[in-house]
Amino acid sequence: MEINDVITAISIKLYETFGEAYEIYTESIEQGFQEPAFFIALLNPDINQIVGNRYHETLPFDIHYFGRGNMDAYSTLDKLMNEMEYIKLLNRDLLRGTKMKGEVVDGVLHFFVHYNFHVYKATDPVPMMEELQIISNKKE
Repeated sequence: MEINDVITAISIKLYETFGEAYEIYTESIEQGFQEPAFFIALLNPDINQIVGNRYHETLPFDIHYFGRGNMDAYSTLDKLMNEMEYIKLLNRDLLRGTKMKGEVVDGVLHFFVHYNFHVYKATDPVPMMEELQIISNKKE
């Protein structure tokens, strides 16, 4: 799974929830963008080794919403809290959103959500020894 797969799944979920009247941006926003609009920003991804080749990856996102004032932002926040809990990847796997919270700053809604999953990193197999000889110098 790649980060872009998760961003695509977020975009699809936003489109399914809000429809085509809302623009969805995944790259930097140029001057003159159309409102209402969402901008999907990855914050600080994190990966931790669990054991062996198993890792736990966390992708924290800030989904910006540019709308029509605070009341619009609050109703959008309600929808995001309900709808962004589960997103479906293109391979049909579900990811669950955690640590969801929102805040409105200067008329822009910031919806924060983390998507966490486990990763197994394949490595080259270690060659096995063909023969093992044990010599013991045991005194009796």
